[in-house]
Amino acid sequence: MATTDTTEVILDAAQELVQLRGFNAFSYRDIANRIGIRTASIHYHFPKKDDLARTLIRRYHARFLDALRQIGRGNPRPQTRLTEYMALFFSLSSQGDRLCLFAVFSADLTSLSEEVRQEIRAFYDTNVDWLRLILEEGQRTGAFAFSGSSEEMARGIFALLEGEILVTRAFSSTSRDTSVLPVVRSLLNWQDDRPARGDTPDPDKMEQTHSAQSHSSHV
Repeated sequence: MATTDTTEVILDAAQELVQLRGFNAFSYRDIANRIGIRTASIHYHFPKKDDLARTLIRRYHARFLDALRQIGRGNPRPQTRLTEYMALFFSLSSQGDRLCLFAVFSADLTSLSEEVRQEIRAFYDTNVDWLRLILEEGQRTGAFAFSGSSEEMARGIFALLEGEILVTRAFSSTSRDTSVLPVVRSLLNWQDDRPARGDTPDPDKMEQTHSAQSHSSHV
């Protein structure tokens, strides 16, 4: 098996274990048994578990950015983009009892290195920034008529989505795809009949900003 293929297989198995059990609840032995390789092979690719954590979060973050780029291509209205954004979180329900990687690592935050924490914060910032820009566009175009800070509202919506995933997993809810939307619609005073205009948030620019922040804090 090629090095790149082996790395991806390890990361896939590790991500599943993290999302199902938590980062501190499995070992390299668990990964090795899952994919049929030696633990020495895992240590070759990821000498420390901290290295594995950083790579997992970066990959998850990159894939999430890819998903953000697809949002609103067919319909750029802020309401549509926000609905599609929330669907990214609810899609986890089709993967069994998996949680968002951000939520799992956040729960283990005190046991993680500062480097890993920086990666977690970068993912959080990406989401809040994207939401804030969508909310501000919605305010400008009349799609949303909420009062108060768009930054605070963005943080609140992200927290609501992450919390919903945890709650629905605990209670085996069958309405994961619908329960949060009415709440968000109410919070934003969501206007259904307003066409949206304006610029779509650019994940590429956001990625460059967070990359620069991450490097400046580590170098």
